[in-house]
Amino acid sequence: MRRRIAKLRSLPARLVAMLSLALLPLGVISLYQTQAVLEEARSLNRASLKGRTVEAAMAERELIQEALGAAQGLGATVIATDRGICTEVMQQFIEGHPQFIFAGFVDETGLMECSSAGETRDFSQNRVFIETMSKGGPTVQISASGAVTGQAVIIASHPVWQDGQQIGFVSISIPHRLANALMSDGNEEEGLRLATINTEGKVISATGGAESAMDFLPADIPLDTLGKKIGQTFDAVVSSGEKRVFAVSAMIPGSVVLVGSWPASSARESASRFSVFLSILFPALMWAVGVTVAYFSVQRLVIRHISKLRSAMRQYALGELHGGRVELDNPPEELADTARAFNRMVLFLAQAEAQQEQDLRDKEVLLKEVHHRVKNNLQLIASIMNMQARTAKTPEARRMLAGLQRRVRGLAMMHRTLYTTPDMTAVNAAEMIDAMVKDLSGLPGETGVQVVTRLDEVLLFPDQAVPLSMLLAEALTNALKYVGIPKDGSPRIAVDLSIADTGTVCLFIENTLGAPVTPPDEDETESSGLGSTLMRAFVGQLDGEEEIERDEGLFRYVVCFEAHDFEPDP
Repeated sequence: MRRRIAKLRSLPARLVAMLSLALLPLGVISLYQTQAVLEEARSLNRASLKGRTVEAAMAERELIQEALGAAQGLGATVIATDRGICTEVMQQFIEGHPQFIFAGFVDETGLMECSSAGETRDFSQNRVFIETMSKGGPTVQISASGAVTGQAVIIASHPVWQDGQQIGFVSISIPHRLANALMSDGNEEEGLRLATINTEGKVISATGGAESAMDFLPADIPLDTLGKKIGQTFDAVVSSGEKRVFAVSAMIPGSVVLVGSWPASSARESASRFSVFLSILFPALMWAVGVTVAYFSVQRLVIRHISKLRSAMRQYALGELHGGRVELDNPPEELADTARAFNRMVLFLAQAEAQQEQDLRDKEVLLKEVHHRVKNNLQLIASIMNMQARTAKTPEARRMLAGLQRRVRGLAMMHRTLYTTPDMTAVNAAEMIDAMVKDLSGLPGETGVQVVTRLDEVLLFPDQAVPLSMLLAEALTNALKYVGIPKDGSPRIAVDLSIADTGTVCLFIENTLGAPVTPPDEDETESSGLGSTLMRAFVGQLDGEEEIERDEGLFRYVVCFEAHDFEPDP
């Protein structure tokens, strides 16, 4: 039975695997064929664009090539004849070729003495002369106003060489209006626009005139870089935001490039797009169906169970798992094992936590009982001392027992504060000092003295709380003993406890000076100095520093030390 259930549970996974394996070859083949068809159609389309672009500009190409060839031939004539004959040759050439309006030879110094215009000119500072000489090869440039003709012309120049040295160049001017007229308008209905551009990125001629060329040329590609895209087709956006397809070919190699611009809509056949869509649709549908089946299979068999396990783990981590178990609805065997392992882990951890909490409660009870018993024992000792002091025969014995009683009561107060503190490891020094002040200031014979406290919340571990309580008992005893009535007020004792941001704790005990509140005992002999010795010892245990200040009518005792973590004895 278990084997059948396991087989049924693994069946969806097998079906998904078999479906994936069955669809994978068909999908790969379909995508491959689709990609091959797309690439072939794209290549044919772009080759057609380039061919139609070159065909549309054939007349202008032939005109510029004719001008460059004529310039090269005239250059040979210039070398073989003198200046007079050279001028006649240039004039005869222009008369026999009405498509050209000027021809002339400019030597390497920029001087033109041979031209169809029959005049001498100096072009040494002319931009066209400088660019043509620097290039050292055939050039085609445009001039809005020719230096000789005064018309908008296309200047085709060819260098003249003699004995390996360039001695100048021959330039032939083509009317710009003629070049624009030769741009074929046969493809205007399809949106084809043509432009010829030289290597400097200047438009030589264009459909509709050079001034309108930027309306159909790429806006984000510098024109002088189009020479690097010869033989390529690419998509770009023109200045109006329209997306067009561009084809670049060499009109005059090294001098002029031809750019054809087509609207993107006419450059791509809608029928081909539809066929591409259909060829992609079939593998896409197969993939969608396969993914859907796989998704719902994995969702039902795996994801929903893992999500429930994850939710149970999260609830357990937050302490919100009710019932302590997670139950899965018909899970696969592997996930069922995981759920059982999780339930066992929860059970073991719950038992361990319960045992730990019980141990902690036992420890707290024991610790409280220890502090409570120590406090009771110290109070019992203090009570015995009080009873002994009442039966003492001499004042000296009574004073000694009273001093011991105060010190024991200080220790008892510290232990009382410890077992009333929630964590029982640190003492709230403010509560301890407040209780000791109330206890000591309420002793018989200490009435009539105003005791003021200003205490910050300071947590101290017992290794510092014990010497602080003993130090406070000694210092407060001295303050109660020597407090006086000032001339302008009542006797007062002030106890301050503060802590700085750096962790420095300071205890201030201040009492007024004047006429003694408690009359001195006539039988009291000179002080033994035990209290001062104990106070210095307690300050040393705190690793602190003491300071005694005496102002007019006031006595102040200050102790400062650093609060630190508990450090057990070695």
